[in-house]
Amino acid sequence: MTAETTTSALPLTARRTDEPLLLYVNVPFCNSKCHFCDWVVDVPVSDLRLAPESSPRAGYLAAMRAQIRAHAPALRAAGYRGEVMYWGGGTATVLTEREIEETYACLAAEFDLSTLREATIEGSPESVDLAKLKLLRGLGFDRVSLGVQSFDETRLRRIGRAHSVGQAVSSVEAAREAGFGNVNIDLIVGFPDQSLREVEETVRRALDLPVNHFSVYAYRATEGTVMRRQIERSGTPIVLEHQLRSYRLAAGLLTAAGHPEYAVSYFGAPRCLADEAYYRLSMDWIGFGTGANSLINQRYLLNHRGRMRDFTSRPAEFDVNVPAGAGALTVQWLPRALGTAEGIDAATFQRRTGVSLRAACEEPELNAFLTRAGEFGDLVVDRDGIRLADDDRSDVLSRTFAAMGWVS
Repeated sequence: MTAETTTSALPLTARRTDEPLLLYVNVPFCNSKCHFCDWVVDVPVSDLRLAPESSPRAGYLAAMRAQIRAHAPALRAAGYRGEVMYWGGGTATVLTEREIEETYACLAAEFDLSTLREATIEGSPESVDLAKLKLLRGLGFDRVSLGVQSFDETRLRRIGRAHSVGQAVSSVEAAREAGFGNVNIDLIVGFPDQSLREVEETVRRALDLPVNHFSVYAYRATEGTVMRRQIERSGTPIVLEHQLRSYRLAAGLLTAAGHPEYAVSYFGAPRCLADEAYYRLSMDWIGFGTGANSLINQRYLLNHRGRMRDFTSRPAEFDVNVPAGAGALTVQWLPRALGTAEGIDAATFQRRTGVSLRAACEEPELNAFLTRAGEFGDLVVDRDGIRLADDDRSDVLSRTFAAMGWVS
């Protein structure tokens, strides 16, 4: 994509009426640099693990609040209404209670948060306790997503997590005690050296907890991560069939326990509205902070991750500002949407991107992707949109990605 830079003006030209908006807040800090995580590859450890009392961390949070104040007036004037809020990262819950309160207060001063239908915060088990969770619930967060990843102690150490199995269990229990009725946990399956027995034990342990939503991801050996280098040194092959078997096993156990799969990797109820926005383009979103992207009025905006000081020095600007219908973006939007039961709606796609779904599908790379997907699954294309009729969409998409050479 060609990078353009904009100042404090958002790409808003016409007034809308009661337009739903996802408010995303990015916290680029963690207690550890996990070996599997592709998000942290470009983030220096010195930035990732900044202490609360450090001036760079305080400066970043101040800059993010300045960004919120700079862009909120235009969003309000354009008729946008906050419907969903999501704090991610990084690890949003590494923030101290004071940092959380200051950031939330800034958002609440600029947006009417009483209209939110869902407010999620991502966290890791070692970064939460009952007091912090009660604070979050009292502020208005009603959903918490905890990065558990595994219930095997050896696996947690191997992938570089900062928490223990005991902390994972206690964090879920504390979330319930704090009043969260909507609790998600993330799990990763399909590591090259992971047995199906380990997968089953992890999922069954998860099912013993008071959790209503599960995010299950097949391991990706992304270039640049510690695990990718370890795997290459060991010579251990990454076998797609093993990853698919692992995922199917986890999916079968969750579905049998009453947590249906509504999109690839997502199980349970209620559905995550933030994920619906990203995967089905159900609403525009504004991303605050370094590493956050936005989809506003058919424009895609981005501040690159790993450039904290650049962001701090010019928080009202964006590193990237391009049409949302650009080919490099539509080839991301559509494959994501095909992972959902409903697929992509043609009218919605055009409203969000400014281009027709038909025209987007004529782009060579996206056309090649759809052709491949049709070879592996039942691709339904009609005037309403495009969807995969297969129950096992993970299988179809994984094989398509592999055939396209999109598996890193």
